[in-house]
Amino acid sequence: MSLESTVEHGKALGKLALYFGCRSDAGHYLYGFNGASTRGGRRPSDLPWDVGLMNATLLRNDKIKDEPNGKVYWTCGGKDAFWYAFYWWDRSVDRRGACNSGFYVRGFGWPEAREAFDWACSQYPKVVARQKFPLELQVDWRKK
Repeated sequence: MSLESTVEHGKALGKLALYFGCRSDAGHYLYGFNGASTRGGRRPSDLPWDVGLMNATLLRNDKIKDEPNGKVYWTCGGKDAFWYAFYWWDRSVDRRGACNSGFYVRGFGWPEAREAFDWACSQYPKVVARQKFPLELQVDWRKK
């Protein structure tokens, strides 16, 4: 599939924002898909990242220092549908090292990272509100 057709397919499937992280206690899971978490093993089949990648691997692969500071990094991709991944170090629930959170968003085009991130934040206001630092999308962070 071309980027254009992947984006169009994602838009046709509709907007969807998932949250990966801790809800109210320690334990990182994917939330939001039909109200379920990955405790039941459910996730959208078109989501390009598995739980192993969501669980701090995207941050580690990008060599982002394990320092909760509100900086939100992102990537995008997908084979069947176009998704954005927004991820950050987060100690708002689980205070141990290597704890992270992320929003995984489908239904937006390219380039629409800001719009997708803002929409995800509106879908999970409690996650955003509990952060120790304001969440700040790093727009050009790959340009070092």
